[in-house]
Parts: sequence; C-alpha cells; structure tokens
Amino acid sequence: MIELKKVICVLLIFVLFFVVAGCVQPEDIAEDEKGLVEEQDQLASQREFTSAQVYSAIELIEEEGEQAFPQFREKNGQWFHDDFYIFVWRNDGIRVVYPPDISGEGQDVSNLEDFNGKPIGQMFINMTQGEEGEGWIDYYWPRPGETEPSKKYTFIKGASFDNQTYIVGSGFYLED
Repeated sequence: MIELKKVICVLLIFVLFFVVAGCVQPEDIAEDEKGLVEEQDQLASQREFTSAQVYSAIELIEEEGEQAFPQFREKNGQWFHDDFYIFVWRNDGIRVVYPPDISGEGQDVSNLEDFNGKPIGQMFINMTQGEEGEGWIDYYWPRPGETEPSKKYTFIKGASFDNQTYIVGSGFYLED
C-alpha cells in the first residue's frame, strides 16, 4: 500500500510539473525574445545616429570654429530638435554650447554629477583625453523640460580648432 501511495505521489508531481510548465507557452517566450531583439536593434540604431551626428558636428567645428556654435542652438534644426541636441564643452570643463538651457553656458561643469552622483563631468573629460579620445557614457539625466531623470546614453568625442580643444557630445534617452 505504501508503494502505491509513493507511485501516486510521484505521478501527481509529474502532472503538476507539466501543468505548470504548460503555463509558460513557447509563444510567450518567442514574443519576449522578439521584444528584446527589437529593443537591441533600436538601441543600435540610436547609437549609430547619435555618433554620426557628433562626427558631423565635429567636422563643422573643425571647419568653422566657434562660428558653428549658433547653429547648434537653433531649435528644430539639424542639431537641436525634440530631446536631441549637440553640446560642446572646452576641455577644461567650461560648457560653451547647451541648447536646452543657454543660461548654463559659461559654467564650469567639470564636477557635474548625474542624479545618482555619478561624476559625469570628469568622465566626459577623461574619456576625450584617453587613448581613443571618444566613447559612450550612460547616466541618469532629465529630458529637456522635465525634472525626473531618465537613463541616457551619451557619445562624446574631442575636437580641435585654433589651439582650442573641445568636448562634443550628444545622447539619447531610453524609452520608459
């Protein structure tokens, strides 16, 4: 009798296992995988667009110097639209172009920190002074016109004109 109870218990465990396993449908898994692939594709596309815009802005700076800066501030233009903008710092951390809030231009932002205290000012400077002279940094920053921070990825690269070295960058926010 005890053997029969053991067999019944084992069978019940198998039945419960298959019932629970049946709740996780292959379609659900495939849907999740598809969503992850689409998210990765969108991230790659945004990274490609952002870095290309920074490279184009650097070309303009290297051709025109500070004469290029007003173009970066033109709302709804190539360089400043929606929550996209090009920013420019001197390599000593002085912000020279900041389209979302031009009152912040001229400030020393070398010790700038993100919402969580990440030292992004020093990270930007160190990145452009490093071996590659460019790179991506992620941090939490409010979108233009908002106060709550969102995750942001920023591409920065050094540029030079007339013995002045600049940090040129732009980023994008992850969708919530």
